This record gives sequence, C-alpha cells and structure tokens, in this order.
Amino acid sequence: MMMKPIHFLSDNIISPLGFTTEDNYNSILSGKSSIIEHVKPAFQTTPFFASLIDDIQIDNMWQKMDVSADYTRFEKIAILSILNASKNLNIDLSSPETLFILSTTKGNIALIDPTVNHHFSLDRVFLWKSAKLIAEFFGNKNCPITISSACISGVSALITAKRLLTEGKYKNIVVCGVDEVSRFILAGFGSLKALSALPCRPYDKEHCGLNLGEGAATVILSNDAASVSKNSIFILNGAISNDANHISGPSRTGEGLFQAILSTLEGFPKESVAFVNAHGTATVFNDDMESIAINRSGLCKLPVVSFKGYYGHTMGAAGVIESVLSARALQMQMLPASYGFMQSDTPETLNVPLTNLKLSQHSCIKTASGFGGCNAAVLLSTINMNY
Repeated sequence: MMMKPIHFLSDNIISPLGFTTEDNYNSILSGKSSIIEHVKPAFQTTPFFASLIDDIQIDNMWQKMDVSADYTRFEKIAILSILNASKNLNIDLSSPETLFILSTTKGNIALIDPTVNHHFSLDRVFLWKSAKLIAEFFGNKNCPITISSACISGVSALITAKRLLTEGKYKNIVVCGVDEVSRFILAGFGSLKALSALPCRPYDKEHCGLNLGEGAATVILSNDAASVSKNSIFILNGAISNDANHISGPSRTGEGLFQAILSTLEGFPKESVAFVNAHGTATVFNDDMESIAINRSGLCKLPVVSFKGYYGHTMGAAGVIESVLSARALQMQMLPASYGFMQSDTPETLNVPLTNLKLSQHSCIKTASGFGGCNAAVLLSTINMNY
C-alpha cells in the first residue's frame, strides 16, 4: 500500500539575496554571497562579517499590506515569507486541517536588550507567543508547534511535519524557519570563539569559524495526492539523533550524524541520491565531524555542498532555507557550488564541488547538527518512492 505522498505545495525564501526562492537560487547559482562586512555599533563595537536583511526592504514590503496590528521585525519576516509562499495556492490557511510549525532558535531575543526601545509586552520574547501571533495573523486557531532544537530546528520541523501528515492528523502544514541576528546572538557565538573574522569557508583548508546570517523560509506541505504535480518534491524519510557528547562540541566519531543518516536512508537505494547538502558551518569541529560521519555512511563520493558560504549560519532558519534550495537544485537538476571552498583539509576527504554541477539522480540528503549533540537528516526526492 502506498503511503501518503508528503510533498511541497510551495515554498519561499526571504534573505539578503532576495524575497523569493527563485531569486535566492539564481543568486547562489551565479556565485553571489550575501556575507559582507558590517559596521553596527549597536550590535558589536568592531566590524563583523554577516548576512543581514535590509531593514528598508522589510519595511517597504510590510507597508504594502496596510496592517494595523503591531509586529516585531522577526515576526514580520516570518509573516512575509508565509504570505509569499501561499499567495498562489488554493488552500485555506485558517482551516482546522492546517497546522503552523515555527522553527527558530532565539525568536524575539533582541527585545531583552535594554538598549532596544520597544513597546511590546514582556511575553513577546517567548517563542510560543510569536508562533501564536503568526498563526493568528492567518486566522488559524490550531495551537501552533514551536521547534527550537539549536541548529537542527529547521530540519526537525520538516521531519515533524512529515510525521504528522503521514498520520493524517492534518491535510496541510506550514513550516516556517526564521531567525535574526542581534547583539545577544553575536556575543554568544563570539564567546565560543566560533566566529570567523572573514567570510566563512566550509570544508576548506582555511576554515576557521562561521558567520551569522538571518532570513526566513517557508515550506507548505500536504498529504493530498490530488495536489501532486510533475514538479513536486517529496519528503521520503527523516531521522533525529543525539550523540550526547558535549554541550557544544560534536562527537569526534560523528556517531550521532551517522545514525541519523543511516536511519533516513533505510529502505532507500543510495544510488538514487544525487548529493548531500550538509550543515557545513566552517568551524573545524563541525566540518571534521561531518566528513567522518558522511564517510562512515558510505556517501563520501557524492557531491557534498554547504550553503553557509552564501548565507552564513541562519540558525533556526538554516534547515528550511537549505532544504528549499536543495529541492530547487533537484528540480532544476543543477547543484550550486560550495561557496568559499578551494582545498580540502578534513579528516576524510569530501567531494566538495568547486563549480555548479549538473545532476542526474532524483533525491538528496539534507543534514544538520547542533549544540547538545543533536543531529538530523531528511531525504528529499522528485519521485515518491514510498510504497
């Protein structure tokens, strides 16, 4: 018996590279990175490299909607992304059959900064509050799910949505991953000595840390077979694991990520996988661990690409942004190069593409790893292989 076809109805990415998925995919295909040097004393006393969305662009888009209620910058980005993803769909986002899932690591954390003047209530810093307000904007009365699992939040949100749709609990699920950069977040990653003083270079010999980025991405998923089209992307499987190694450091053996990949590929042919879109933060510990886990999984000969060189680490949005870009690469049969990579220096040599790569297979693995030893992997495909 064929399982429910869990598939993308539509998607959207909002980032410094554009406010549509097409703009973002075409920008990275042309080798354009949004990581530049910023001078923002309100964030940090010294210049820093990051990927930040232009406030004027956000305000211009928001003002076109003539909304009377007040929303934070974080909430506006999420709402705009969901609106862009849903505008051409014939579905009711307010329906009881539709659920909202918000993926974020810090939400409105900027509001705790005493130097930030705002008039929002104290509960606005809670993630559940933002999720509730975003769902209510679209008239949805279901209690939204908030997933905040460090850097795997976005991939975990997609896996959670797939499971709920497979069980038939909902007909459609809106997954939105969003995070913004703030003084608090910069200071946190800086205290871990994880930030690079230059644009990041995942898997490269010169990798020495990550850049932070901000953005939002939305995927609207369905289990309705009638809405499947020839361009549909299916979520075939996914798995989440924890290596319980360290509060911030990944397992040196890649055990957790290895187990997640193994579980995700169970029952599916490896030869159908075109590429691995890995986490690729450009921190030495992460890149080294991933090379070991990917090698143990028998996937090291496949192209392994990171999108962090284009966007930086977008935290709770990363897994959704990068899954959407991976899906588009499968649809277009063209994989963008891994920006910033020149020469490998990981324990296990990875096949990191220096140039855009023509694809022939129909599926890909998207992985993520995060603080606390959490790991996740999801299998995307242009063909529904679930029977």
